[in-house]
Amino acid sequence: MKSKIGILTLCSIPFLAAALACAPAGSDLPAASEHAGFGAYTREATYDGANRYSVYVPMPDGVRVSVDYFIPTREGVEASEPLPTILHYTRYTRAFEVQDEEGNTTILAQGEQDPVLQHVLHRGYTVAVADARGTGASFGVHNGAFSVEETADSYHIIEWIAAQPWSDGNVGMQGRSYPGMTQYQATTRRPPALKAIFAEMAGPTPYDFVFRGGTYKNEFIGTWGAGTKEADLSTRAAPVDDDADGSLRDAAVAEHAGNLWAHEMVAQEGSGLRDWTLATADGGQVSWDTIGTSDDWNAMDASDIAVYHLAGWLDIYSTQQPMAFANLPNASQKMMIGPWIHSGGYGGDLHNAEFLRWYDYWLKGIENGVMEEAPVHYYVMQGSHTLPDDPEVELSLDEKRAEDPATWTATDSWPPPGLSTRRFALKGGGSLADGPGGDAGQDEYTVDYSSSVGSFSRWMNGHGSRRQDRQGTTFFDERSAENAKALTYTTEPMTEAMTITGHPIVHLSVTSTHDDGDFFVYLEEIDADGRSHYVTEGALRASYRAVGEAPWDDLGLPFHRGHAEDLEPLPDEPVELQIDLMATAVTIDEGHRLRLSIAGADAANHALYPDPEGVDAPTVTIHRGGDNGSWLEVPVDGG
Repeated sequence: MKSKIGILTLCSIPFLAAALACAPAGSDLPAASEHAGFGAYTREATYDGANRYSVYVPMPDGVRVSVDYFIPTREGVEASEPLPTILHYTRYTRAFEVQDEEGNTTILAQGEQDPVLQHVLHRGYTVAVADARGTGASFGVHNGAFSVEETADSYHIIEWIAAQPWSDGNVGMQGRSYPGMTQYQATTRRPPALKAIFAEMAGPTPYDFVFRGGTYKNEFIGTWGAGTKEADLSTRAAPVDDDADGSLRDAAVAEHAGNLWAHEMVAQEGSGLRDWTLATADGGQVSWDTIGTSDDWNAMDASDIAVYHLAGWLDIYSTQQPMAFANLPNASQKMMIGPWIHSGGYGGDLHNAEFLRWYDYWLKGIENGVMEEAPVHYYVMQGSHTLPDDPEVELSLDEKRAEDPATWTATDSWPPPGLSTRRFALKGGGSLADGPGGDAGQDEYTVDYSSSVGSFSRWMNGHGSRRQDRQGTTFFDERSAENAKALTYTTEPMTEAMTITGHPIVHLSVTSTHDDGDFFVYLEEIDADGRSHYVTEGALRASYRAVGEAPWDDLGLPFHRGHAEDLEPLPDEPVELQIDLMATAVTIDEGHRLRLSIAGADAANHALYPDPEGVDAPTVTIHRGGDNGSWLEVPVDGG
């Protein structure tokens, strides 16, 4: 059975019309804005709808994976020639059954709802959306995120697509977050039909997201883990066409009971160590290496698969994706880093332009100049992402300004050349002073376990959440109230604007009344009215402080391996903690001040430590000046 998607069914719905780039059909031949440059590429739609089909595709071990595929139509007539295919490979269920008030069942399919997939469907691509094994209507068991089995399946799904009559044998991939990471994973298997990927806001090393620096993001894993478990066990997943009564879907969902659930997996003893392993029910073994096969940079780099990385400065992977770029020196690749949170910029003009330009070149062979320009484009943020006081005020956000390609900076490398390091010493009286050294002394701070980055964070948006108190926006809290629960160090007003580009690092000399503890550091911009705006953050558990040589290009950042043998309790004498902050590109305006805030908890996002109950609070001492100094270093443009 096929379902039809067209102008009358989707473009007549107001909230979808703008997102789906609904355009009239054009000619069969692409009329592209060739060599239009970054963010300016366009091509008229040649189709106005699509037909959806759904099938099971068997894997070599017999597990059947559910796949939707979409063939574009014009005025109800399907494309007669095979076309390149874009694959969306997900564990978030490719399609759902939904009942209206009258009891009528309709299908909400990812390929129908996704504005990027719609954009390319209308411009001469077929689209496939596949449920990972153990999810949606697929059979099998899901052995944790990005498992060896899931990655192996991507090879067979891609090669199956390439053999279909509606595909011309050239395959690309699409998706953000988990469906972005499945793209990185797929390149390590080097399927011959996979020519390019477009991985969006995706972290190639799961350990360094969940436990980077030893701290544990329990809110994210708890919420995301519970949500994916509920979805995996739901019989709302749409059955394939040959499963009219849903019996096969129901049998598949029954098998999902054997899944390895993320929030239960990381609750295992020792899971916070990078060298942790866990035996699975089927006799296999899960480790941070096996669920992060994209750590195999060499395989990715040698794959001959072109890679476009789309990252966001306020995303949860703002450091990891630039690191992926740096570790693929031989790949044909590009990267853009925008002012976006995890959900930001999706389906916008610039996003669609770069996506279409990338695949028109790699899958259709259109010479559009995409590989003739600088490989990296990044956006320098100005202003803030702070929730406005007046709910009626609509801010002029960077996200909107970023739709203008002229507001972006091009560079041939990352980090960009010409940066210098500016050092700010922590001084007495809560001062952050330009230059090295500083007065000798110390500041004591008793951890406030209620301290947090705020009521809403980039981490929460990473699992799909938005603010609940203001129309579902993604603005952050003004931080003055949280600063009162922390140690803060603030500069004098800037005599001229300063642009930070890259990865700030904090060096703290510390002692504590306890032999361990978590340290959270926040970089903030203080405006002329004294309002404190979040810029970026970092975290480290003190016992994980050992710095070693990374097994990959770590961009010169302190690498905390996190093996059992590396852990050390805090001694009585001061020790140094090196904490890298999430990458950013932001201009601190003239007259504004820079603030470093140091806390011992992030109650909204991280598990409390060392006392999970939040009662036994350490008193931490930050040492300043002399040989035991503490300082912040930021990479800046120019001077």
